[in-house]
Amino acid sequence: MIKNKKELKYYIKCDLKQSGRKSHFMYIGSEIERYLFYLRKNEYFTHKSLLNGIYKINSFYYRYKQHKLGIKLGFDIPINVVKQGLRIDHWGFLAISGNARIGKNCHIYGDVTIGVKNNKDQRGPIIGDNVTIGAGARIIGPVKIASGSIIGANCVVTKDIIKENSVCVGIPAKVIN
Repeated sequence: MIKNKKELKYYIKCDLKQSGRKSHFMYIGSEIERYLFYLRKNEYFTHKSLLNGIYKINSFYYRYKQHKLGIKLGFDIPINVVKQGLRIDHWGFLAISGNARIGKNCHIYGDVTIGVKNNKDQRGPIIGDNVTIGAGARIIGPVKIASGSIIGANCVVTKDIIKENSVCVGIPAKVIN
């Protein structure tokens, strides 16, 4: 949760650093960085609007901008789920549950689902720091993924990955190192 302007600037700076950009000036030609910018602004103003009603207009504005660009890109990322330093490489389907938690400096490729198993069990995945999630991967249910892990392309993770710096592949996921 982004609570003040200092944290907001830090989150935006970390997201830009992960994408290799030094400035967010208008995000020319990069809709993904602009989406992350709107996500962070939405997180900040939603928190502020709970404390002070004046911020509700800004909260609505950035929620609208994030949603509109999310439709174009195929992204659905709720607020307060992803920590700083998120990197998304491709347009396309990306759905993250509001019950999931994703750590710092994660790298996500296209066509990824991170969600709950069913309506009865609403617990989502908990993903550690510095995790890379390959294209087409599915992370489903109340699983924990250790920091530094790599989830291979088209991998389906339904069980915990407890060893740090693991490499997982296959359906269902198996640790190969």
